[in-house]
Amino acid sequence: MNDQNQFATAQKNLTEAKKILVLLPPEPTEDQVVGALSLHQSLEHANKESQIGCPSQIHVNSKIQGVEKISDTVGSRNLIISFDYKEDYLDKVDYDVREDGKFYLVIKPKESAPIPDVSCAKFSYSGAEADLVVVIGVNSLEELGAIYSEEKTFLDEANILSLNISPRPSSFTDNQLHLFIPSYAELVSMLLEKAGITPSQDAANNLIFGIFESTQSLSSSKITADTFFPKFSQPPFFESPLALPVASDDTSEEETGPVPSDWKKPKIFRVGEDPSPK
Repeated sequence: MNDQNQFATAQKNLTEAKKILVLLPPEPTEDQVVGALSLHQSLEHANKESQIGCPSQIHVNSKIQGVEKISDTVGSRNLIISFDYKEDYLDKVDYDVREDGKFYLVIKPKESAPIPDVSCAKFSYSGAEADLVVVIGVNSLEELGAIYSEEKTFLDEANILSLNISPRPSSFTDNQLHLFIPSYAELVSMLLEKAGITPSQDAANNLIFGIFESTQSLSSSKITADTFFPKFSQPPFFESPLALPVASDDTSEEETGPVPSDWKKPKIFRVGEDPSPK
């Protein structure tokens, strides 16, 4: 699949989806976090319902904005109650919905078994829902770790778009955008441009930061002409990581001396005329 076909497929998926789930592998690189987070922020900015997940803790530069939005679980339909207890202790599990409208889960232990310790109980959710799942930097769904274990049924049947900066094709989906370029920040920038999605201010800041970091301030031998920032449909506002010098027009006569009046007039030279000062 050539680059244009890959972009067309990715663009179609992003345009048509209303509810999108962006997933990172465990222990993601800073560049992967920047790419995934910027995509999530931009999708929200485009009024799409987006969620971003990673099964492990995130360790990145504090300049990256919005990391707190990344969750270690992505389901929202099923309530899960977990606690330490052995199956051999159980007599039966039952439930009851009473007249007060409350739901009661009843766990009955065997006669000689210990009573479940409510102080150890934990509550969480599972049951992800999305029109499109975007996975960042994985070659198999199993690489998603705990998220795949918890959402296997959903992910095995989901519409998945794979983003990768390795040309190696994915075996778990035909929808893929795999380009051999320096960074995921650049890949997401190109995808947003092609899809006509304007990044939010936080996303634009993150993308610029990511591109500069991954290319050693644009000095890497891996950069191409496309690295020098894609043209978004509307210019995003961002603070460049590099402070570029700005030329000043405020030059005083004290530094340069007075300007001769004839310097301001147009100069006309005729053929055979010596242009040197008389």
